[in-house]
Amino acid sequence: MIELHDVIVTINDTVLLEKVSATLAAPTTAIIGENGSGKSTLAKVLAGLLDYTGSAKIDSIEVATGRNKLAGRVGMIIANAAAQVIMPSVAEDIALSLRHLPKDQRQTTLDAVLAEHDLTELADRPALSLSSGQLQRLALASVLATRPDVLIADEPTTMLDARYAKLVAQQLFASTDRQLVLITHDLELAARCEDIIWVHDATIAHRGPDAIQKYLEHIG
Repeated sequence: MIELHDVIVTINDTVLLEKVSATLAAPTTAIIGENGSGKSTLAKVLAGLLDYTGSAKIDSIEVATGRNKLAGRVGMIIANAAAQVIMPSVAEDIALSLRHLPKDQRQTTLDAVLAEHDLTELADRPALSLSSGQLQRLALASVLATRPDVLIADEPTTMLDARYAKLVAQQLFASTDRQLVLITHDLELAARCEDIIWVHDATIAHRGPDAIQKYLEHIG
């Protein structure tokens, strides 16, 4: 469960989040809103990538002071998958996420992850030679290989064609063993979530099943 209380983020005198308070308990939550509204800032707070005031807790652990405790329990993927891929080949990038496993389990687990994400034939390919869709699948595979309790997905389908967007969406919603927080402009994808939050002007404008309709009315 995610608990936010009066979360404020200010950078260079610009307020990016203003007293955001909410409890995210649903297995899947979509966060929607216009560019610059604050939704990606919220994602980065949850991932431990931005300083904030107030309180942001995941499973009762304060993000700002509990990054070590949350390491491996919270995973994040972003639209620019190339920025997340750090190893030379596809297999090596996923293997890096499996380094915590006993050595005798790593290869079997690696093979299973490659197969699960339809990456087996690409295992030895240079990672940065992949298409944007393949890179996004690799980034997602590397994050999910750590079996996070919370997955934060910030615009995971923005740069993808319809085929790859569908594949990535299937992986995002495939498991009930983790909590998904989905930041997206794709309102059809957002509608698949059990909870929907509309962020506007650095705060929560509306929450609930009609949040998409309220957002559409706002943007005209």
